Amino acid sequence: MESDMIHKELIQLDMDVVDADDFFSKLCNKLVELGYVNESFYDAITKREKEFPTGLPTQPYAVAIPHADPQYIIKPFIAATRLKNAIKWCEMATSDVWHDVKFIFMLGFKRENGHVELLQILVENFQDEKLMNKLLDATTEEEYMKIILSMKGFNEKE
Repeated sequence: MESDMIHKELIQLDMDVVDADDFFSKLCNKLVELGYVNESFYDAITKREKEFPTGLPTQPYAVAIPHADPQYIIKPFIAATRLKNAIKWCEMATSDVWHDVKFIFMLGFKRENGHVELLQILVENFQDEKLMNKLLDATTEEEYMKIILSMKGFNEKE
């Protein structure tokens, strides 16, 4: 997976939100402002998340990977966020299993099924305790970005 979807301006460290709706509101505003998504993205991603939750019960930390259909995306991106405090997020393929999520990787794809390979890479990396602890301990956006770009499978060209 190519690393050009990672943009420093979309890395959020210790973002302070009360719940998923608050997260979506804050990040979607930023994505629209910076020209990554169109105005309909917020409605699309919140609707999709209600219908198809994206929480992953990965160990050592649960992670959320919200995404919406390509027609809402202007520029492909991965918005990597570490929350100040964990929030409840519904587990993928369920409607009643919730996890405390501190890491959210919002994904924006321009092509259908472009996310399948990336999701596999991310899920594999999210299970690497050493890597996740590095993300937890990172103190700057630059350091956080460097850790993400060091993930296995990330800098490989398709």
